[in-house]
Amino acid sequence: MRKGALVVRKILLLTLVLLISALWLQAQEGDPGRDVWIPANTYPPTIQGCLRNSNIRYSVVGQDGTIYNLTGDTGMLRPYIGHEVEVTGKPTVKSLSTTEKDIASTVEEIPALDVKGVKELSKTCNPTK
Repeated sequence: MRKGALVVRKILLLTLVLLISALWLQAQEGDPGRDVWIPANTYPPTIQGCLRNSNIRYSVVGQDGTIYNLTGDTGMLRPYIGHEVEVTGKPTVKSLSTTEKDIASTVEEIPALDVKGVKELSKTCNPTK
């Protein structure tokens, strides 16, 4: 076999391997962001704990110390900051830009609860739990 034919054969084999790999990746099911970041047991539709606010970001600190990020219609939460609350909503992903000047654009996705309702359980809570 000639040297030129061998090179062509290797190129065709490499092209075939790359094509099969691309098709295999395309065939994967699901939404990787949601499958990886939002396990069903991480963000239940109802969360109880102490409502906090820092730099326009709302969160609930559960009794076990777990911090749950909140997104969506958070305007209704303002009167309950520092109170023990029960927040209902839908698990989702919150995108935060981590881009710095003169650096490539990046976005961090974190699990969150898209707020649909809030119920006050107590006027006070211990936010350091």
